[in-house]
Amino acid sequence: MSEVLQVKNLKKYFTKNGKTITSVDNVSFEIEKGETLGIVGESGSGKSTLARCIARIIEPTSGKILFKDKDILSFNKKELKEYRKEVQMIFQDPYSSLNPRMRCGEIIGEPLKNLTDLNNEEIKKRVLETMKISGLSDFHYDRYPYEFSGGQRQRIGI
Repeated sequence: MSEVLQVKNLKKYFTKNGKTITSVDNVSFEIEKGETLGIVGESGSGKSTLARCIARIIEPTSGKILFKDKDILSFNKKELKEYRKEVQMIFQDPYSSLNPRMRCGEIIGEPLKNLTDLNNEEIKKRVLETMKISGLSDFHYDRYPYEFSGGQRQRIGI
């Protein structure tokens, strides 16, 4: 099989005030190695909820999510940490996906802090290298998201 990600009959329902709200209903797709998937739809159609289910930020109501033929819904904490190193959501509006209370260096370094054993000095070095590759300068390290253009915010998010 060449599928890296398989989503089968994924559903996510929320309950509010005793009423069931359908956010994602019976979504299925496959992504093969080297492919990229863009999810489009009108506001409130469940795009972000679908992405959050795939990243296991929220738990789906039912369905299957297979990553390299492994059921991610059965992953323990350690397996989930490894999985999240390989899966990322990138939202269209970069400003809303960046924490306005965090500085650029903290935002870029957060995955390294959470998913690696690097110390603070090593993290800062990697962040500065990444910023340079992305067209950002060292002096951007301590700036907040509101101080960047839309394109710069998107690069920070990616």
